[in-house]
Amino acid sequence: MSSERNGVAVLRTNHWLTALLDRIWNDHFWDVARVNEVTIEFSRHWKTRLGLIRMTESQARTYIAINGLLRHPEVPEFVVSLTTAHELCHYAHGFGSPLPRRYHHPHAGNVVGKELERRGLGHLIEAYENWIAECWHDFYESQVQHFALPQRPPTVARSRAAAAAAASLR
Repeated sequence: MSSERNGVAVLRTNHWLTALLDRIWNDHFWDVARVNEVTIEFSRHWKTRLGLIRMTESQARTYIAINGLLRHPEVPEFVVSLTTAHELCHYAHGFGSPLPRRYHHPHAGNVVGKELERRGLGHLIEAYENWIAECWHDFYESQVQHFALPQRPPTVARSRAAAAAAASLR
């Protein structure tokens, strides 16, 4: 699945990502108040992290960073969408937002996966986990060579990293 509009590929820019965030928030997180400014953008090319959320000390702004490699059209759009929704779950649970913290740990007891299911996004989880497990490592390695990013020697940790990325939904 690629980002297309009327059969024409859409460039995944920060503007596109902001529109995606707004669409997901309106369609699936409509009951979660935006109690501060929330910005989202493509960020670094991480190997084991697809997204992160953090809030300024003043709590005036929340920043969501999405792995810069996810802007590539080879990455299915549902990976970008579910990664964004994952970060919104954290926001709704009070992590990276001024909202009351609902859990002691952001991934305790698969709270993110359960929240995604509850919000009508559960149908994407299996496809997401399969793509991460089957495609992420090779895709990352191909991009490391393309962008001349620092590359680690192959290790057993590579398979653990893929498993950890898939497990981050739990």
